[in-house]
Amino acid sequence: MKQDLDRLMAERNLDGLLVLGNSAGNPVMNYLTGGAHLERALVLKRRGAPLTLIHGGMERDTAAETGLRLVDRDAQYNAMRYLNAHDGDRLAAEVAYLADVIQNEGLRGKLGVYGMVDAGAAMMMLNLLQDRLFDAEIVGEYGDSLFSLARETKDDAEIALMAEAGRLTGIVIGETQEFVRGHGVRGDSIVKTDGAPLTIGDVKAFLRTRLLHHGLAEDGDTIFAQGREAGVPHNRGTESVALQLGQAIIFDIFPRIGRGYYHDMTRTWSFGYATDEVEAAYTQVKEIFDRTMAAARVGLPCRDLQQMTLDYFEAQGHPTARTHPGGHDGYVHSLGHGVGLDVHEEPRLSVAAGNATLLAPGHVVSIEPGLYYPARGYGVRVEDTIALREDGSVLNLTQFPYDLVVPMG
Repeated sequence: MKQDLDRLMAERNLDGLLVLGNSAGNPVMNYLTGGAHLERALVLKRRGAPLTLIHGGMERDTAAETGLRLVDRDAQYNAMRYLNAHDGDRLAAEVAYLADVIQNEGLRGKLGVYGMVDAGAAMMMLNLLQDRLFDAEIVGEYGDSLFSLARETKDDAEIALMAEAGRLTGIVIGETQEFVRGHGVRGDSIVKTDGAPLTIGDVKAFLRTRLLHHGLAEDGDTIFAQGREAGVPHNRGTESVALQLGQAIIFDIFPRIGRGYYHDMTRTWSFGYATDEVEAAYTQVKEIFDRTMAAARVGLPCRDLQQMTLDYFEAQGHPTARTHPGGHDGYVHSLGHGVGLDVHEEPRLSVAAGNATLLAPGHVVSIEPGLYYPARGYGVRVEDTIALREDGSVLNLTQFPYDLVVPMG
């Protein structure tokens, strides 16, 4: 949580931090500014001091909504002045600007740098910047960075926003199901009024309009994959494929709400009827889903939930990522992951070496067991997103039934 920043800085021996880049596609910037739309922003902090946002003058109203200490970049660090002083050399101008900010804001010692900037540009800029700093050292982090750990736990306001995202996503899922059910059937084909087949592309086009209607943004391509394609966990589904009765469809949707927070949920549907093999696989997936959902609690090692899932599927005779590393059949992934400003973030519900994370208050994670058999023409997965609360309770943020077979008409 944001309230942990000073503690995390102290643990890393950081005296200050800088966050660079536009807000778009920049989870750390969004995290600190509450999702404000900002270009060429800079957030900085000295340990023990409040966050400061350096912003463009045209965005001063948006910046004011963040509640951060503000500095108008155009007034105090005018870009044209820096460019003129460096004969139009944009790199030299940017380095001089950052050096002045660091000096004027009293940043000294070890400075952590975060945010989203082109990797090559960042390397050149930060190397030149370091050459200009005499009492500050720029440092980076890899893996469990300060902000990945801060963002790993959510406060009540973040959880409330993510719960609303889950509620709206459930509505969209229901509308999409009714859209398909409202079509006709000819043999095992689902058809439109003109007799043409209803395709995955038709479903996705409808889905996008409903997401927009409910104030949700589709970031990336929703998974709506049928038959063999459902047997490849991240196959998005070929838009020209016609929907068929009796075929397993994995519907994995992960939209964002307002300030950039995601919801992540999956349902498996089979319109009209399901084959015996798909029914049996789904029953097993739903069984371990229910068991792990019931087991999730504050203080439980994240790896224990994956261990439980591996043990269960192996006992049912399925290959897993443990028995067949790198295989494509059976249970091939970890049980889940954190959800927040990225759809996949910490913590990870895996047995990977070094994963000693315990579930803690503020964690928001997905639970998503699945079985995949592409050569046999199907895959099944069930996924909800849950939040662990300060009082130890577990809140399910996903609101939609789990029925496999969806009747037509």
